[in-house]
Amino acid sequence: MGSATSSIFRARRLATWLLLALATVAAFAAVTSIGAPVALADNTLVSSSPANNDTLAASPTSMTFTFAEPLGPTNVPIATCNGEVFPVGDPSLSADRLTATVPVPNPFPKGTCNVVMNVSAPDSSANGAVGITFTVTADAAVVVTAAPTADTTGTIGTIGTIGTEGEGPAVTAATLAPSVDPVTGEVTGGAAETDPNRVGGPLGLARLVAALSLAVLFGSLILIVVAWPEGVEYILTVRFLRTTWAVAIFSSVCVAILLTAQTTGASVGASLSPTAWIDLKDSAPGLAALARVALAGGCGWVIVRPERCLEQQSQMLALGIPALAVATFGFSRSGGDMALVGYAAGVIHALAMAVWLGGVVLLTRVVLAGPGEDDLVHAVRGFSRLSTPALLLTVITGAIQTWRLDRGALFDTSHGRVLLVKALAVGVMVFVGLATRQFVSTRLRKADSMTAPMASRLRRATGVEAAGGMFVLLLTAWLLSFTPAGLVDTGDGIDYAYDQGRFVMEDAGADLTVFLTGGVGANGVRVEIDVPATGVSAVQITFRPPDDTIAPTVILTLPPEATGSDAGAAVLPQAEGVPLLMAGIWTLEVSVTTSTGTQTLQKTFNVE
Repeated sequence: MGSATSSIFRARRLATWLLLALATVAAFAAVTSIGAPVALADNTLVSSSPANNDTLAASPTSMTFTFAEPLGPTNVPIATCNGEVFPVGDPSLSADRLTATVPVPNPFPKGTCNVVMNVSAPDSSANGAVGITFTVTADAAVVVTAAPTADTTGTIGTIGTIGTEGEGPAVTAATLAPSVDPVTGEVTGGAAETDPNRVGGPLGLARLVAALSLAVLFGSLILIVVAWPEGVEYILTVRFLRTTWAVAIFSSVCVAILLTAQTTGASVGASLSPTAWIDLKDSAPGLAALARVALAGGCGWVIVRPERCLEQQSQMLALGIPALAVATFGFSRSGGDMALVGYAAGVIHALAMAVWLGGVVLLTRVVLAGPGEDDLVHAVRGFSRLSTPALLLTVITGAIQTWRLDRGALFDTSHGRVLLVKALAVGVMVFVGLATRQFVSTRLRKADSMTAPMASRLRRATGVEAAGGMFVLLLTAWLLSFTPAGLVDTGDGIDYAYDQGRFVMEDAGADLTVFLTGGVGANGVRVEIDVPATGVSAVQITFRPPDDTIAPTVILTLPPEATGSDAGAAVLPQAEGVPLLMAGIWTLEVSVTTSTGTQTLQKTFNVE
């Protein structure tokens, strides 16, 4: 009896614990479920424009998607046309958050397009995806710009009076038509809000410091390898090289920042990030500036251990990195006739100058800092052997560049006149250098040590020579702010790469030239109408993309008032420029209507 009672008691107690456990679990589930979101089914599409499986005669400028449930903050459209991803804009939502409108900034190409909308719920969780398919039966629509209207003064969107380096009459530049947003119809563009020349002074100074520091770095290493291997053992030499390297890196980065600001029209602050420098890749000087930053940093590999320039297994790399850094200055000027010859001459000119200038600065600041053993004598003699051929190459390549860029216009342009001053300075510098070499040849022929009086006397001579070299570099940096006669000088401060677009239209009695900045992306445009001075009623310029591409055709219209030398040229800034979105052979078509008739001509040009 007692055992039976005990068994019943244990059973009741177990049942009680089980009931308590179940009650606890139920209570916990009830509490945690309060306020929890209810799982929703994926959102569904009610309608769309274009509708699924539609056939369209032309690309839509926007697409709309209406859903059964409100949309959340994250909605991503993905479009593909003919198997390739096609860019579309970010969607905007209606007030009730049921309709998403997706802009189409560039027309869809001819063919089949699929658009998938990945949508979210109001709580930001993913809420499904819907898709539509449609077919476009026409080629990509053209992007057209409208002509601006004349103001009360009779000029067209005047952005100022632009001089031509002080020579000749001033030219009034008129803006070409600003772009029209294909979705909103909003007209954007007009006169540039920023002045790309505002950084010209700091940029010139940064170029000067970068050229000087990298030249001194490379020339010093060459002199150490050829005539003064003991130099790497001097703490003064190591400190000099490291200081020069630090200045080279800092100034090269400054050049990249300031050149970005000048090229893009952005502020210096907005150009500080290396990601902003990507715009420099569209020109030879820009690419050279980017490469210079990387190569200047790479020079640290040899500067940390200068003896690497003497070791056989590392010597080529130790000298090659600073040599390439100096060679980038040969690409600071692009364009003109015989561009490849210009680049080759520029590279040789920069390297020869660096061998001479770097050697003479090392002599002045380190080798001749005081008396010493015979290794100092060998360094001075070795520099005498190096400097003469280096100076000769510098003069010859400089003469080639002068012939290519200025020719017979040395006295007619600011570039030519500054170049004459530079040539005079080089002549004085060569005379001082030859006199110093003659003195070294006579007085150090049998010397076996560098005495203090001799070091002081030679240091004064090389110091004058080094100062002359720095002055020449200053003039070189200044020259880059002028446009030589051999390059296109439109007077608007823009470097136009494509300058062969002259159209002589005998039937219409018109003669005009089209200039382009060149390159994939936005292109600045300048149109100069020489004939007739008046009577042009319409000018239309069409840019047709390469065959079998999805890039849009672009049409510009020119204000008829912007004709003749008095009215000046029409200019479209690069920041608002013509979108040439594909590399390849483009067709430039110009149509002019005058009182004598209408005529259309075409030319082709290559976009890289």
